[in-house]
Amino acid sequence: MFPKEMPYSRSQFKKCAVVGNGGILKNSGCGQEIDAADFVLRCNLPPISRKYVADVGVKTNVVTVNPSIITERFQRLEKWRRPFYQVLKSYENSSVLLPAFYNTHNTDVSLRVRYVLDDFQSKKAVYFFHPKYLINVSRYWLTQGVRAKRITTGLILVTAALELCEEVHLFGFWGFPMNPSGIFITHHYYDNVKPRPGFHAMPSEMFNFLRLHSRGILRVHTDACGYS
Repeated sequence: MFPKEMPYSRSQFKKCAVVGNGGILKNSGCGQEIDAADFVLRCNLPPISRKYVADVGVKTNVVTVNPSIITERFQRLEKWRRPFYQVLKSYENSSVLLPAFYNTHNTDVSLRVRYVLDDFQSKKAVYFFHPKYLINVSRYWLTQGVRAKRITTGLILVTAALELCEEVHLFGFWGFPMNPSGIFITHHYYDNVKPRPGFHAMPSEMFNFLRLHSRGILRVHTDACGYS
């Protein structure tokens, strides 16, 4: 089940887009710019249907799946196997990335993703974060002031992108209820369901992204594309 060699290497891609699910993407018109990136990473099975394509694009090289999504939306894949497979099909030839070894609960449901895709004869690659990588990423961001029960998938993806890509562009990352212009926005571009309080430290993560932006290490897109 494990790849025989590393699927990606350091600085392999020129321009990468890491696409978060923040409401700041709504009406952004950033879909074309996202799709123009060499490598696109998305978080936790976000909708990329025709309704959202102008704002979020469709290109996906890697999509993460949080095990909690498998548990809550797809009944741990004990029954909802085909619906889950149909959702993954919308990401075409993307690879699927899971934190299977973050804890023992995650391992069981994450391995089922591989079994489901095998049963449907899918050619999608399934990768698992190395447990030591997750630990090291969490420890590093703790030294940068991110004190949370668990760092977000977005932060882990951005960290990985900084290793894999020469340029890293963030879209849909904004951990505040108002955009920079002071206009209220929904939590996600597709709904306003908020995370459990006290679980993540999203404002702290966002401040770190803005600090990296100010140093030219990555670019955080907060304006409508074509106007910034």
